Amino acid sequence: MSNRRQFGEERILELLADQAAFGLSVDEQEELRALLVSMPDFDRDCMQRMAATVHLASIGKELEPLPASIQQKIRAGAPHA
Repeated sequence: MSNRRQFGEERILELLADQAAFGLSVDEQEELRALLVSMPDFDRDCMQRMAATVHLASIGKELEPLPASIQQKIRAGAPHA
């Protein structure tokens, strides 16, 4: 892997981590967009999945059930087999 590509991937990961945790400035959003255009095969959702995983792990094992009204909306929108 070239140093330039490695630097680009490291910078994308840094920007994606910041985006998942804090959000990005307009300049950072543009930088991320340009980097992702130059590396279209990069997994752009990796940090969002990681942030969701960390969040779910931190909330404990006992999740409260969804309210019945939300459960009904989800069921109504689900495809029927």
